[in-house]
Amino acid sequence: MSKITCVDISEFKQGINFNKMKNDGIKAVIIRAGYGRESSQKDSMFESHYKNAKSENMMIGVYWYSYADSVGDAEKEARACLECINNKSLDMPIYYDLEDNSQTKLGKAKLTEIAERFCETIKKSNYRAGVYANLNWFNNYLDYDKLKKKYSIWLAQYNDKAEIDCDIWQNSSTGKVSGYGGNIDTNVIYNDNIFGKSETNVKKPTLTYRVFADGKWYNEVKGLSNVAGRKKQAISAVAIKVSKGNIKYRVHMLNGDWLPWVDGYDINDSNNGYAGIKGKVIDAIQVEFSGVSDFKATYRARKQGKNKFMPYQHNTEHDTEQDGYAGVFDTKIDGLQITLT
Repeated sequence: MSKITCVDISEFKQGINFNKMKNDGIKAVIIRAGYGRESSQKDSMFESHYKNAKSENMMIGVYWYSYADSVGDAEKEARACLECINNKSLDMPIYYDLEDNSQTKLGKAKLTEIAERFCETIKKSNYRAGVYANLNWFNNYLDYDKLKKKYSIWLAQYNDKAEIDCDIWQNSSTGKVSGYGGNIDTNVIYNDNIFGKSETNVKKPTLTYRVFADGKWYNEVKGLSNVAGRKKQAISAVAIKVSKGNIKYRVHMLNGDWLPWVDGYDINDSNNGYAGIKGKVIDAIQVEFSGVSDFKATYRARKQGKNKFMPYQHNTEHDTEQDGYAGVFDTKIDGLQITLT
């Protein structure tokens, strides 16, 4: 599990000891400013939460819960949010919280327009903007690809891993941290560039990959934006590259052994451009990334025909939870997902 360094809170979380929270490793907090179209709907604890977090020099972001059913409403919500924030200094974006069931009837196109109007209104006041939603919303009610190109993405998914690329992953609503006695929303920050003053100023490199199956190379995939491969089509070869840093990878052949490591990316180069042998089948893969901050290759494989992924692996680490490779010997795989965390 990646490290928890952020919580999000509202008026429903009171009596927080921010000093204890910070000493427990929580460096950032995202505070609800309010909800709806009127500034009278300001979160009753916003000022107190902001003041107390600021006194501990924690990184601060804000979110606004939406009930908008039109683009005009979205702009009203943005202006209400800005009025409640009242020119306060923020270290993180203002996130638009889209999750209310009353909005799903509007459809993907309209909800995406609503998100865009809120975010653009926020940006005009020199704040950065982002969108918060769960995986179902990003898959079915919002144009994730369109929004990701322009705004920060905060994903809610209570799982062992974020299934799509995001800047922040809300991994639990029942987290436990020092400084608060009950359940609290916990988050993993994947992209430190969301901070106004990045602590590391290191941007996550782009990882691109593709697989060979059923006699052809499938389309490139970036990070967790999709799955490389097709259900029931056993994978024979893999090609991986990164925009920055060092990547090397190798595959294990079904009923065979590990092939040599490769570090190139060229589907016409069978020596060092990809790992695998066209026409044969692989059952496992190893990926090792280095050279940029503390990022690691994080990857997993899907058993052929099972429509179920096996657990994520991190580089070639081996412990009680890590095998050092993704896959199971003597079992064909038909899907891969690879990213950096």
